[in-house]
Amino acid sequence: MRQATAASIRWVLDEQRRRGEWETYIPTGPGDVGRRDSTMIGAAAYFHPLRLHLGGELGDDIDRAARWTLDTLYARFVTGGFRHEAAWNAYGPCLTLQLAHAYLLAGNTARMDALLGWTVAASLPRADDRVVALGAWNEQHAFPVASGFAEVPHRPWYMGDIPHGWAAAEYLLLLRDILFFEADEDRDPHLYIAPGVRPHWVPDGERVAVECAPTLFGAPFGYRLAHDAGARRVSVDITLSPEQVRYVYPCRFGSVRAVSADGRAVPVLGDDVHLPAGTRRFEVDYV
Repeated sequence: MRQATAASIRWVLDEQRRRGEWETYIPTGPGDVGRRDSTMIGAAAYFHPLRLHLGGELGDDIDRAARWTLDTLYARFVTGGFRHEAAWNAYGPCLTLQLAHAYLLAGNTARMDALLGWTVAASLPRADDRVVALGAWNEQHAFPVASGFAEVPHRPWYMGDIPHGWAAAEYLLLLRDILFFEADEDRDPHLYIAPGVRPHWVPDGERVAVECAPTLFGAPFGYRLAHDAGARRVSVDITLSPEQVRYVYPCRFGSVRAVSADGRAVPVLGDDVHLPAGTRRFEVDYV
């Protein structure tokens, strides 16, 4: 299946180039060659929920195309949230969160943060200075409601059911992976710690904590992350962890300058900090 999927995507990309398409993007499927519309959101599944980017499952060329597809989606169909104009003619909170999740896994947490912020605000929309909903998402968030009736489409649009369970589930899954997620490619089990925690989430002296969280490795995980803005330092205490699982901390606060783990210096190999299994505390200095 892996080879067939990769071959299908490569055929689509080659056919689009043959037809003179200047953008590299993955459409909905092989029957949609050259269809550059909002149905392309289906390609976000490469990252979430399939996580085919881990280990380069389909090849580096397809991985690049998937990342460029995210950027095409963002440039063409995002004005705060994701506009599913091809099918709903409305915003899709659930699809906005899927795109945010894809950007988290692709490493662009600035866009993840912007999409998440829009979606949270969309759960409390106001129109004509009146609250339209209280803490819930429509399946389709209508352009008129989202814009205070500044934008009214010329063709029919959808409103959808409310509350929308898909959107609620995507929200919870995204928050969980912002705090940590597992990976086990090539029998190399590891945990990503705070991969989506942005600097403004942890002001000076504040903390983020995970306690006794279930993992795919069969044992709970927990940590406490603290930020010292004056020292430009992030400190992480690992309080619970599965055995024989290493860690990756993608630092989102700045460029990594120095790392120590349990009092010993760790080589700096970029802004993704790699730490061995059994680490109990590590500190990251950034610039």
